[in-house]
Amino acid sequence: MAVVFFTVLAAFGLAGITHAGATTATSGDFFAVSPSAKIVDTRSAVGVSATLGATSTNSFQVLGQGGIPNSGVSAVSLDITTTNATSSGSYLEMWPDGNTRPYPASVINFSSSADASNSAIVAVGSDGKIDVYNSSGTVNVIVSVNGYFTSDGGDTSPGGFVPVTQSRLVDTRDGTGAPEAQIAPGGTLNVQIDGVDGITDEGSVYANITVPSPGASGSLYAYAAGGSAGQPVVDYKSVTTSQGAVIPVGSGGQITLKNGSSTQPIDVVLDVYGYFTNAPSGGGVFSAVQDRLLDTRTSTAIPANSSVSVTVAGNDGIPTSFGAAVLNLTTTGQQNSGYLRVWPTGQTMPSTTSVDNFQANTSTADLVIAQPGTQGAVSIYNASAGTIQLLVDLQGWFSSTQTTATPDPTDTAPDPTSTESDPKPTANASVSPAPAVSDSPAPSVSASGAATVAGIFTNGAGTGLGNMTVTLSDADVLTDTSSDVQLPAVGNTTTASDGSWSYTLPDPLPSNLQTLADANNGVLNLSATVDGYASDGTLLTAIDHVSAGVAEGTATTQASQDVRANSTPHTMALHPETDTTALDAPSDTEEANSTSQAMYDSPDPTGDTSTTSTYQSLTPNVSLNPDVVNGVNYANVVPEPNSCTNSFTTLKTEIRYTTVGEAHAYWDAKASFDYSSTMSSSIGVAFSANGGKWSITGGSSETGNLGHATGYSGKGPYFARQWRVPINYGYEKVRTYCARGGTTYGYEIRPLGYKIPSGGYVAEFGKDVSGYDGYSGWANTYSSRRGKVPAGGYFSLIRGHSFSYTVAASVFGVSISATTMYNTNHTQKIEAGSKTYDEHDIWGAKAPLYDNPGTFYSY
Repeated sequence: MAVVFFTVLAAFGLAGITHAGATTATSGDFFAVSPSAKIVDTRSAVGVSATLGATSTNSFQVLGQGGIPNSGVSAVSLDITTTNATSSGSYLEMWPDGNTRPYPASVINFSSSADASNSAIVAVGSDGKIDVYNSSGTVNVIVSVNGYFTSDGGDTSPGGFVPVTQSRLVDTRDGTGAPEAQIAPGGTLNVQIDGVDGITDEGSVYANITVPSPGASGSLYAYAAGGSAGQPVVDYKSVTTSQGAVIPVGSGGQITLKNGSSTQPIDVVLDVYGYFTNAPSGGGVFSAVQDRLLDTRTSTAIPANSSVSVTVAGNDGIPTSFGAAVLNLTTTGQQNSGYLRVWPTGQTMPSTTSVDNFQANTSTADLVIAQPGTQGAVSIYNASAGTIQLLVDLQGWFSSTQTTATPDPTDTAPDPTSTESDPKPTANASVSPAPAVSDSPAPSVSASGAATVAGIFTNGAGTGLGNMTVTLSDADVLTDTSSDVQLPAVGNTTTASDGSWSYTLPDPLPSNLQTLADANNGVLNLSATVDGYASDGTLLTAIDHVSAGVAEGTATTQASQDVRANSTPHTMALHPETDTTALDAPSDTEEANSTSQAMYDSPDPTGDTSTTSTYQSLTPNVSLNPDVVNGVNYANVVPEPNSCTNSFTTLKTEIRYTTVGEAHAYWDAKASFDYSSTMSSSIGVAFSANGGKWSITGGSSETGNLGHATGYSGKGPYFARQWRVPINYGYEKVRTYCARGGTTYGYEIRPLGYKIPSGGYVAEFGKDVSGYDGYSGWANTYSSRRGKVPAGGYFSLIRGHSFSYTVAASVFGVSISATTMYNTNHTQKIEAGSKTYDEHDIWGAKAPLYDNPGTFYSY
């Protein structure tokens, strides 16, 4: 049977949409409750006093119940069963009490036709309770707890999660991992876990359990070998039923599966996805967060025997690199019975493992802990003969490894030990003297001599390309009305054998270039182009974008100094350019549905820690490998030099508010952010050789001395926001004519300068970034990065400090970066309050405050 890979808007829009009300909890390690314990049974008024009514919300106590500690718990692992439902189709949501209901984010779907069960991991409210909402009809609910996550995880405590390559440990139908025989009524089967598929020193295992076609309903128990059965983990129906479960491992490194039916023998299939280690290090800690990542009902159903890619990284603060995601998968509207397969995007689809075995016209849900693949995404395959609608709800994620902040190895002074509570202690405390923190020294660059630019060109495989001609031209002439403009020539150079190149600009500059530099505060923005051709005549091209600080001597500007001090060479790869017919700029609808827009809209507050893929795609179902054209891979080609000329036409412009900085103020402090006079930022330029696969290729330094100032002052206390300024961007068609190969087209997205939209805001607030502030942020940073601001005093970054925002703006459906330098006209400032009985603590994001912190946070 052929496998068709079908990518819907999940990977380029819906997968990254974050809804208001998403809840989060701090990370921690896992500890099993064995045997599992019932904490809610509405049939007998346990935990909740009555049957759940339609559109009703109830709460139940978790802390202190069923073996859960009274404190120090961030989230719990639950088994949920619904029975006696009166609705033909309903669902439950669960979230920490005291928080806003994170609609939509279901944990189980059910109907009056049969009982249903599922697992869930849910954060606990500050009062130790969880809320539960029933969407329609009445229903009885049974909730059992099988483990909990601590409020804090670390590299010296057990309980980290270790994902493994998915494997089928047991299938009693064919004798895999167990005798080829059904489990008799009331019978048990012991399954070896320890030592299988790399699992070692495990405390619990996470697996998907399937009971295939039992013919009658019943219950399946899964528990530590040698221990007590506790509560059922799967309430199976007469048809194939599956459910994810956390199972403690007992004596001999085994688990026990018990058939709870007194009349019906059953087969069992066990697919393992990972385990929680007993080791004091290794594995990843858990952070709970609830959000809906995908709902195909608002876009396109998944066809039969097709897959969808769902991007997890970049949503809700999840970094690009993480260990695994906890996802609740709900199928609905399906035409036929079938099942799902889940695996890391970019890897081979597993041939055996499965989740969410569903029936026609019946909504079902199943929990899975899935490893991410390419771009932090997971792939989900519809193994059925008909279309399905799929909902993917995020319940949390595991870090790649257990990590805690450790003292800076260069800092010999011990870190302070604090038992003080958050937000600030109330008892009088002596205030340490203000640290001797000063501005960073001025950049150690020469204010004299001609400016030099440099870079590296490679093929798609990363091999440096020697003897290639680098053509440099000035891109500052482009405007929002440019039409077939050839950029002013600057000069040429040739790459060395390793692909590296450098070019020293003329000194003095030609008058036309000097005029452009003066208009941009002493900085020239250059395009460095390399063209070559493969043996089959295909053009390979790359454009690097570099800035040159040309102002020197008595004319030296801060912007010119900043550019010289931060001129790190870029490495650019040549990719095939094959479009012979120019494409139109993307539509507003395509932009709105792009992954880039979803990342920009996400409440994820990260700055330089949020990342995008190396190559971005606007259009669904487009491979992100820019080296493959019509099945031919040009990655390893060493091209012959080609003689080409470029001209630029602006197809479309749009003003996008772009993140350029932030300021933080905790407790009784106030924050200010000033972006003045030079408006200096290096903003990323995107290039595509075919209009479908975009990469960020250096930056354009927007440093024009516009005489404008913007920002905010005296915000707080408990205030931390980013700041966005309006930048006008152009979508440029790059027409390339070569002596060999004729005319082809590439595309650029580049900033054209600061521009206030007609009747629009001069700037705007961006994301709330207060998640970095407070006691936990202070306690988990290097002590050498910390400092104190005296009561009534202030601290400001005013020189030589840069901070990068990888998703500074979404422009034409592509994520654009921005890096802003702090200087005398661009500052982040904190003013400490007048309370003298406590300290005002700050710390650098990337380095000590006296060095190059990028930005600083507050406690």
